[in-house]
Order: sequence, then C-alpha cells, then structure tokens
Amino acid sequence: MIRRRFQTIVALFVITAFAAFHAAGRAGGESKQADNCSACHQKNGDQTVSLFARSTHARSGITCNRCHGGDPLATERQAAHGGRFIGKPSSNDTLTMCGSCHRAQLAAFKTSRHFPERRGVARVDCTGCHGAHLVGAQSSNFSFGYYCAGCHGLEYLPELPTDFQKMLAVADESRRVARVIEEAGRKPSDEFTTRRKEIRRLIGEVVHPTNLEGGHEKITEIIKLGDELKRIDEQEKRKPDR
Repeated sequence: MIRRRFQTIVALFVITAFAAFHAAGRAGGESKQADNCSACHQKNGDQTVSLFARSTHARSGITCNRCHGGDPLATERQAAHGGRFIGKPSSNDTLTMCGSCHRAQLAAFKTSRHFPERRGVARVDCTGCHGAHLVGAQSSNFSFGYYCAGCHGLEYLPELPTDFQKMLAVADESRRVARVIEEAGRKPSDEFTTRRKEIRRLIGEVVHPTNLEGGHEKITEIIKLGDELKRIDEQEKRKPDR
C-alpha cells in the first residue's frame, strides 16, 4: 500500500514537472514572438532598435507596443500596424503615451506654461528633454541647459533666472559624473545613487510644472545635493580598491 502511494506521488510529480516545462517553453516562445517589432525593423536597417536597446525602457522590459500600440505577435506589417497603432506620434499623442505610466508628471506638466490651456497643445513634449527611443541614455554632448536656451533668451522669451541655469548645470554635471563612473567600470555607491535620484526628483518637481515662483527653495536644495554628489564621488575614487 505504501509503495503504491509512493509510486502515485512520483508519477504526479513527473507529470507536473513535464507540464511546467512545456508551459515555460511556450512562454519563452511567446516572448520571442513578442519581439517581432524589433526583428522586422532590424531587418529593414532601422537604427531605432539599437538606440532603444540602450534605453531605460528597454532595460525595464518595456516593449514597442507599450507606447506605439499594434500587435507585436503579428508577422505581417498590416496586422502589426493595426488596431491603435501610432507610428509617428504628435506632441499630444506623446503626452498620452508617456502619461499612461507617468501620470503625476503629466498632470504637473499640463498645468505648466509649456502647455497653454487656451491652445490645448504642448509647446514642447516629453521627448524634447528625455528623448524618445533613447530615454535615460542621452548622448554625452546633450545638455539640458543648452536645450532650454534654444527658446529661453531668444527673441520673445527672457533668459531663465540664474539659479534655474545653475539647477540645469547640476542636472548636466550629475549625468556626466554617472557616465564617467560607468565608463570606468565602477559601480556607484548606494549613497551616490540615492543623491542622484533625489536631484532628479526635485528637478522634475520644478521643471514639469514650470514652477518659476515656488522653485527657488527647491533649487537651493538641488545645488546643495549636487555638491554632495561630487564629494561622494571624490571619496569613492580615493578608496584603495577603486
């Protein structure tokens, strides 16, 4: 009796393991099929795929259809680009795409001077500062200060206040230091990462709503955190094992 029960348990275990193995195989196959967007665009020589592979979104497992819609399982272009597919989004399309995940940031942005209510259309959108396919991995020569100066200080728009320019310089410098750390093969300390995240959060709270009046206090804190970030990096570089 005991032997028969043992054989039954073993048989059930084997059946369960076999089913799980095949389920994992099917899931893996579906995951590969879901990348038909990249496969097709790569075949056609589209450099967008290699750019996207370097982005924060790609590292987080976000796929093309999360933003563009369409059917990533399809192998025919017409079917792949069916449904609610948007290949070349307008500024408002971009806000909708980004805002589907970044709701708080979109809500703040829609109260800003960059989104005048009377027009209902953004003067700039998320991709201007963050990039589109290269989100979180801008080129080394990209500068927030230079980008903003493309409008502010030209013709009808006054220059940004000096402390705002300093804030943008902190954003550029923190990106530069992080890139140097990565290129040197070093891993940033938890303290460095925490300070940099806080800098980015505070800058977002100033820039997204274009908070020119209330942002000065936060900018003081951002500049202080920027100095701390450089101090932390210098300490890390002086450690013997670095």
